[in-house]
Amino acid sequence: MKNLTEQSATIESKVNVRRNADEMRVFFALWPSPAIQQQLHAIAKQLQPQCKARVMRRETLHLTLQFIGNIRRSDLPKLLATASKVTAPPFTLALEKIAFWKHNRIAYATLKNHAPILDELVSALKTQLAAEGIIYADSKFSPHVTLLRNVERTLPTQDFAAIEWPIDCFVLVESKLTDQGAHYKILHLE
Repeated sequence: MKNLTEQSATIESKVNVRRNADEMRVFFALWPSPAIQQQLHAIAKQLQPQCKARVMRRETLHLTLQFIGNIRRSDLPKLLATASKVTAPPFTLALEKIAFWKHNRIAYATLKNHAPILDELVSALKTQLAAEGIIYADSKFSPHVTLLRNVERTLPTQDFAAIEWPIDCFVLVESKLTDQGAHYKILHLE
């Protein structure tokens, strides 16, 4: 027979499972084509031995525009409808630099030159979210595609042959954290 503490823990565990099933963790991102993901993944694999780091899975490579965090599943249609009001003309990003963030031990691909149109897209998205009363994690936008995690040895910032990434849309992504890392699912309105 379970004691009262064990029974409370079991009840709390069931409540958390139910609560978690009603929530999802989401963010807006630019999602590269498989060909571009493959090019970025190849760069990561080249850097991995020098950095002694974990290479990100090819299919997870993306550029986060705005992290939202946990939302109720019932709020998903509102979030998607809000995002659909944000428009931008198609543009191309040139990823051509590898850099490192020591504080969170990552290596990432980024732009060599500032892309004002990308800043405008992020600003328009944040403005629309705020207008609809959608709360999000407010942080400074720093365009990057994480290639390596748990970097033990950082290298000097270096350039690589530009990867031209045509952008014609952004997506909302669900992030499910597991023991094997994050798993992503691009969300669409039915």
